[in-house]
Amino acid sequence: MRVSELITIDHIKSWNPSDIVTIKAGTGRGKSYFIKNNLHALAKKDNKKILFLLHRTNCINQFQQEIISDNKQDTIHIKSYQHIEALIKKNKQFDFTLYKYIVCDEFHYFMSDAAFNKTTDMSLNTILEQSDKIRLFMSATGDYMKKYINNYKKLNTIDYEIPLDYSFIDNLTLFTKDTTLDTFMKDAIRTNQKGIFFIQSAKKAYELYKKYEKHCLFNCSQNNKEYYKHVNTDKINNMLLNEKFDELILITTTCLDTGVNIHDKELKHIVCDVRDIGTIIQCIGRKRLSKDDNKLNVYIKSLTNQQLGGIETQLRKKIAMAMYLRQNGIEAYVKKYQRELDHSNIIYDDIINGQLTKKINDLIYFKCLIDINDIDCMKKDKFGYSNAVSKHLNKYNIRWLEEDNERMELNEYLESVIGKRILKDGQKELINKISLKDSRGRLQKGINTLNAYLKDNKFNYLIVSKRTSEREGEKTKTVRYWEIINNIEIN
Repeated sequence: MRVSELITIDHIKSWNPSDIVTIKAGTGRGKSYFIKNNLHALAKKDNKKILFLLHRTNCINQFQQEIISDNKQDTIHIKSYQHIEALIKKNKQFDFTLYKYIVCDEFHYFMSDAAFNKTTDMSLNTILEQSDKIRLFMSATGDYMKKYINNYKKLNTIDYEIPLDYSFIDNLTLFTKDTTLDTFMKDAIRTNQKGIFFIQSAKKAYELYKKYEKHCLFNCSQNNKEYYKHVNTDKINNMLLNEKFDELILITTTCLDTGVNIHDKELKHIVCDVRDIGTIIQCIGRKRLSKDDNKLNVYIKSLTNQQLGGIETQLRKKIAMAMYLRQNGIEAYVKKYQRELDHSNIIYDDIINGQLTKKINDLIYFKCLIDINDIDCMKKDKFGYSNAVSKHLNKYNIRWLEEDNERMELNEYLESVIGKRILKDGQKELINKISLKDSRGRLQKGINTLNAYLKDNKFNYLIVSKRTSEREGEKTKTVRYWEIINNIEIN
């Protein structure tokens, strides 16, 4: 089902000024098509205007080209959320009087970007204040923002939803090591198969690009002055215009995570070195599929519970001052922190009725609390992050790449020493090859423990302890050793 089938012209006509409409649908379900066609047709007939808001420059450029090409720029005006925020920071206001409809595309922006943009609440609040407009909020990953609007802002919404479908993902592979990015890159070059690498860190993305520059196209945000100078803007613009890239691999930060379409049957792989699961879903959705497309292979860098714990610690530090202000009030806050600044930018000064006061950026605060809660839930499970990824993508047959490689290497090693005496040095090598550690990180050396591991992981081998007597001159000595036997029956 597409959005235009779910929301008919009669539905649009039933909306009243002041209504807030949410549309949840995955990529390729026609959210933008619905605005450019159905909503546009009704607005043009009524001589009304549509304000279409986006948040990524690449996405704005691509959508603007489509509007101009369709000759619809008289009715649909495109602006960025950041444009509205910039005006507010200068004590100016955006003129909404022209518009009947305000469309907030990829509205998860308000919360996801609040992690590094302290002004997303400015554009959101001023949009929500336009109570004489019909406001549409669209995203595949806007659930938390919808809860924020409903439960925190206490605003009702008219909701439409098309269930998300990830059947186009053929294989879901998780990995944990940075070096695996090089493995993916070499495999793509060897097999001549196209891919997109989404990497959260611009530095890491650029360093990978420099290694394989001959085969790659690099992209990052214009705001990243250190690395944007390495972006070939002509090639990126051509990619947005043609909705495909000529190079074998596109390496990009999450500046390309929403809105941009890539129609390319040759694109087979998407690699995500990105933490936020919602952002991962957006990254995967950049490839637009047609009926005759092959399925997509997706590779996601996982996080251990230890890494999740580190992120949680940083989040708790981030909201500590704001939490104290919320719980104890301004006077107690000033006494406790005096001249200490809130470097997280959650607390800010404001003037209300002529009085200077301190306020909390609720979007950043709310986002941190959500992330902390999600991490707490993940940490209850040994494989919490990977299970959360598989649940969101409805893919439960996950392949762990490094585990597959390490298993193969261990299997080859065990096969090579079958029937041989494994003396003290060899035992140390075997122990290190198995590399089994307890919860405190201590390497396990006991033969029973090692055999239990081999059995639990379906290795068809058993370590047995043996001894023999050998003559050494006039004396007989006992030699103890291990031996690997195979073809063990595994229950």
